[in-house]
Amino acid sequence: MPFPFTVASTPLVAAQHLYGVLTVIWVPPLGPKEISSREREYITSRAKELVGELEDLDDEQLQSTPAGAPAFFLLPDMVTDSASHSVSTPGGDRPVDGATTAGYSGTAFLYQIYKLAFALTATMRLNDIVDIVAARIMKPFGAQRMAICAVDNDRPRILGYSGYPQGVNHFDTRDPWSPDSDTVRFFTLGDPEFLETAEEVAQAGLGPLTDGRGACALLPLTSAGHREGTLVLSFSAPHRFLSEERAALVAMAGLLGQALGRTRQFEAEHALVRGLQQELLPHTLPHMRELDTVARYVPAAAGIEVGGDWYDVLTLADGNVGLVIGDVEGHSPAAATTMGQIRSVVRAYAAEGHRPADLLGRTNRLLTELGTAHFATCCCLWLDLRVGTAELACAGHPLPLLSTPGGGIAAPDVTVGLPLGVATEEVYRQTEIPLPAGSVLALYTDGLVQSRTVDPGTGTRMLCDALSQAHGQRLEDLADRLMDVAGEAEEHEDDIALLLVRFHGAPADTLRRVSRMFVQRHDLQGVGQVRRFLEEQLRRWGRDEMCYDVKLMTTELVTNALLHADSDVDVRLLESPNHIRVEVRDSDPRPPVPAPITVSGTGDADTEHGRGLIIVETLASAWGNSPSGRGKSVWFETAAASTTPSR
Repeated sequence: MPFPFTVASTPLVAAQHLYGVLTVIWVPPLGPKEISSREREYITSRAKELVGELEDLDDEQLQSTPAGAPAFFLLPDMVTDSASHSVSTPGGDRPVDGATTAGYSGTAFLYQIYKLAFALTATMRLNDIVDIVAARIMKPFGAQRMAICAVDNDRPRILGYSGYPQGVNHFDTRDPWSPDSDTVRFFTLGDPEFLETAEEVAQAGLGPLTDGRGACALLPLTSAGHREGTLVLSFSAPHRFLSEERAALVAMAGLLGQALGRTRQFEAEHALVRGLQQELLPHTLPHMRELDTVARYVPAAAGIEVGGDWYDVLTLADGNVGLVIGDVEGHSPAAATTMGQIRSVVRAYAAEGHRPADLLGRTNRLLTELGTAHFATCCCLWLDLRVGTAELACAGHPLPLLSTPGGGIAAPDVTVGLPLGVATEEVYRQTEIPLPAGSVLALYTDGLVQSRTVDPGTGTRMLCDALSQAHGQRLEDLADRLMDVAGEAEEHEDDIALLLVRFHGAPADTLRRVSRMFVQRHDLQGVGQVRRFLEEQLRRWGRDEMCYDVKLMTTELVTNALLHADSDVDVRLLESPNHIRVEVRDSDPRPPVPAPITVSGTGDADTEHGRGLIIVETLASAWGNSPSGRGKSVWFETAAASTTPSR
């Protein structure tokens, strides 16, 4: 036999007469094994009983007994595997002379049991179980059709079938459904039934699961005492089920029931966690005239565990748009749960107004403090739709790709920090990149460029080639082309998340122009340079009438930043049709608060700082502050003249 086994042979002898040998064989999954003393005593006892029966026969009876095929018995007193059962047949256990099943007899059935058990332990999918049953039960036993039936939510259902025409899985499920009806009685079968003739099949009333011309085997499938369903084997012609064949089928049904119960439980848990993961992803993407957005998410084909890939599109505190994509290490419900935690934290910090680098730093510290066993990669990209720029920070994640209208492909030049949850004090860097009108941004997880047949380098080159043809393509069609980079669906070993954004440019009725400059820290002489910068830009934009107020308010903000923030100062001047906006960014996270002017006119530096803000509060049509990186951004707006500015 082509597998390990244990054999025990006992001679059948009385006085000086040798009748033969009683042989017991243990094969997988019950063997090979050490034969216990209890088993030795049992075999010896059965041998003595058999010798006594043989002695009662005379010579003529012994010679007339047909040889037939050797019988296979599962002895309940010896078998300890819960998947095996003893078999009692109405016609006795004596095999029929000359009868065989698909060329199998004796230990060949045991070999099929072994192969079935080996195959079932290596699968966790219902579709794979159906294929295994067709290959290891239906074909070896000569059946032409096979169906695995079950009752779900009090309704009959065929989980899988082979050999039947399409549509056999549709049953009459009118309310109230009765499990005692002829058509579906076998769905709740308690004991195996072997119907050997067309007449027996017709009396059973199996409906569409038999053509009424042959035999049928109905085998209940149970797992841990719970009825999982019924295995139906249908034959096109009458079929005599030998005792060894019946025993093998019942044993196989026991193995199948356990595998089916395990698989259905895993698939139910997988569906639950997958549903949770889907709920954590955005249900819809925002519709904006400045942006087109398209997303794709495909789970891994291998295994049933879920991963932690996610993407998000956020509306930021200043009305702009944030793009986030990430990947939690591992495939498990815990990974999906960590993904949900990180997504919620990112959304909360973004709502507070934090910029990408500061957001990643805060999220990283929180994740390490939680003590999770999973780390995560993440990329945050904040789009300024009024200016046409993007601020980017990355924590161990593949950098996004930017496709310009001319067909150029580039990855932003930014330092990639460690993944989230690795080092508590990791400092993340961010950079600002221009976003030309008509350009396309592609944010993705590593499953897109890496699969069973594609290495990361080749996958990235293929992605760049496909993205270079983005100009003129519908974003939906482009997303489909990019998803092909990872190969066929069955080759995906990791989840895939893809987020595509096409920037159409700032609308004509919002931003017209933007300019910026930097002042080195503690360089108070730079205040004069800021004033000259404002005069030049406002005169060029035809806003001379606003110059005095803008210079005065900006001077106060820049001076306060240089005195109180130990960092460079970033000054941004933005023009819109109806107002001018100035943003002054520094590294001091403390928000500015206006202070009243005292009668004596005395006060400390903080009071002087507050007095400058009173000027801003008086002259500006609107002002405020928001977190920016590790510091803050203080801004004001002042109304512009109603006339269209000159170019």
